[in-house]
Amino acid sequence: MPVSIKDVAAKAGVSTATVSHVINDTRRISPATRKRVLTAVQSLGYSINRAARNLAMGRRSSLLGVLISDIRNPFFPDIVASFQDQALLHQLEALVLNTNYDPARMVDCVRRLVGLQVAGAAAFTSQLDPSVSVMLTGADVPAVYLDLGRVGKGVSNIAVDYEHGIAEALEHLRQLGHQSIAYLGGPVHLVSAQRRKRAFIESAARLGLTPVAAIDGDFSVKGGYAASSGLLGSTRPTALVAGNDLSAIGALHAAYDLRLEVPRDLSIVGFDDIEFARYTHPALTSVTVPRDEIGRLAFDALDRLMKHPDRTGEEYRVRTRLNLRQSTGAPAPVKQG
Repeated sequence: MPVSIKDVAAKAGVSTATVSHVINDTRRISPATRKRVLTAVQSLGYSINRAARNLAMGRRSSLLGVLISDIRNPFFPDIVASFQDQALLHQLEALVLNTNYDPARMVDCVRRLVGLQVAGAAAFTSQLDPSVSVMLTGADVPAVYLDLGRVGKGVSNIAVDYEHGIAEALEHLRQLGHQSIAYLGGPVHLVSAQRRKRAFIESAARLGLTPVAAIDGDFSVKGGYAASSGLLGSTRPTALVAGNDLSAIGALHAAYDLRLEVPRDLSIVGFDDIEFARYTHPALTSVTVPRDEIGRLAFDALDRLMKHPDRTGEEYRVRTRLNLRQSTGAPAPVKQG
């Protein structure tokens, strides 16, 4: 027979009401009594009825929805892990759904979250169909978006300062003596990719640099390799800025196959500063996007919205910074004669 709340009460020597108050945190209970109850819960293997617990606490659900673009991209796990850590500290659970850059799949994921009556949703995605925010708002589900949301009732947005990171990267290369610099970006339909590309073009103009090329890729290692092979085979920039680290890693491999030595023949800068960036050869100079901070900030923003559903959300800005490693250096002297 399943263990009941009465069994827990008998084991701890307290009333069922006391057990309920301890489990649901609905009344102050002495530390000694609380410890006895929790010990009994653990020893008996009692399974807490979370639906009843939420009802007792006046909470819609203990489940939060988390949407990410690509579960295979190392950029996202750190954000999700940080968000989940905060959720667990608040006795909440996070259900992670992967949209795979597919707008139709994104809509389907949101429908599932609405059907599960999640207490809130965080969308760490690179694209957003307008119907998504409409569905969440219509279902009274507070939401936090990354770079894509418009602040409103029950909606907050986290904005990453891509422009500062790109500007830092170009200033660093300019100070090293580079003038011939190319850019390898991401898919044209991704807002964040276009922001990074635009930041490169505008920062280059402001610094008096003339970009050799600014091309679009797909933000993957394979795509970075293919695009860089074509670029480096037709032109010879002394430096390359990539819109993300996966593209930059592909560029590193393309340079190796073309017998270009990094950084002597080609300096490479990535973006995101994923864990793998420090283990490439040479280690990749990259713009750090503080993913742990994004996860914590997203949860805090969502928590505020859940506690005050009638309030207008806020915009939170996340600063980026350039992390120097071994993949950048002064360009090789031009051979005379």
